[in-house]
Amino acid sequence: MKTGSIHLAGIGSYLPPTVPVAHAVRDGLIDAEAAEASGITSVTVETALSATDMAVRAAEVAVRRSGHRPEDFAALLHSGAHYQGPDSWSAPHHVLDRTLGRPVTALEVRQGCLAMLTSLRLAAALLTAEDAGDAVLVTGGDNFSTPRVDRWRDSEHAMYADSGAALVVSRVRGFAEVLSVVSRSVPELESMHRYGEPLLPPDRPAERPLYVGPRLRAWAGRPGAGPHDMIEAVTRYGELVAETAAQGLAEAGIDRDDLARVAHVGFHEDPLHSLLLDPVGIPAKLGTWEFMRTVGHASVSDPVLGLEHLWTTGQVTEGDHVLLLGATEGMEAGCAVVRITASHDAGA
Repeated sequence: MKTGSIHLAGIGSYLPPTVPVAHAVRDGLIDAEAAEASGITSVTVETALSATDMAVRAAEVAVRRSGHRPEDFAALLHSGAHYQGPDSWSAPHHVLDRTLGRPVTALEVRQGCLAMLTSLRLAAALLTAEDAGDAVLVTGGDNFSTPRVDRWRDSEHAMYADSGAALVVSRVRGFAEVLSVVSRSVPELESMHRYGEPLLPPDRPAERPLYVGPRLRAWAGRPGAGPHDMIEAVTRYGELVAETAAQGLAEAGIDRDDLARVAHVGFHEDPLHSLLLDPVGIPAKLGTWEFMRTVGHASVSDPVLGLEHLWTTGQVTEGDHVLLLGATEGMEAGCAVVRITASHDAGA
């Protein structure tokens, strides 16, 4: 989707204190060899605030930075990859009530770790409507400090980090112009994250719904599976990421060499390269690895956290192009290309 006159007016985050991975090894939460191979040095862990409360704190920062008033907003889009609150309850309206306090629509975008980039795309589409307001608030948050998930060992690709993140998408002004937002999928690979579990009734107990690693291993060892199926799946996903990035860059009207930086998912070092950076041909120095390795994989928030870090630390400035690169099960990849139009004010 090539966007026109759509801006990021505000960006914000909430990151709790970090727990060194070495401490997790000491406490028997993760194997020392796996921890070292990951390249991750620490993970953000929140023991008091809920996912939505962290999203609210991030939104307060983003709205303040945007200069928009509550009455400017047409909608709120909220997302999370893990538990947001009680069943038959609305997390988006909880965030809306504690941020804008406006009688506008609030909805949840459930698309795994790609959800905030997809929300950006939806927000841009909403703001092209003639009767739309001037802004849409996009929020995300996850807290993995629950019995429902083992943040340290559930996935072989990542350690799950707690966080909140927010964007104010505007058709009036901003610190960055959104040039394109695109996504592509390989739906025939959806069974990789489902294999071995029935769709109805639920097979896994409610206290442990996240069980990513064993499902992937079960898929690789399914009856009739070939010895190279996983390699072929990874290769196909890498091709998908490359195709998605190429489309996003083309719609933005720039080349890969025009990119100043890339804000990406907080995967472990090897899968980060094999699944995302290498297929697109992006050198690690352009990415946000040195920052994300101190955070972990913050689910929906990763690209937003990376962009905020680059902007607030002055690593990107006016005229720079930044690629936001995300991925999720399905399998699907997505990206956004933004051009920085204003440098960060240290006092903001």
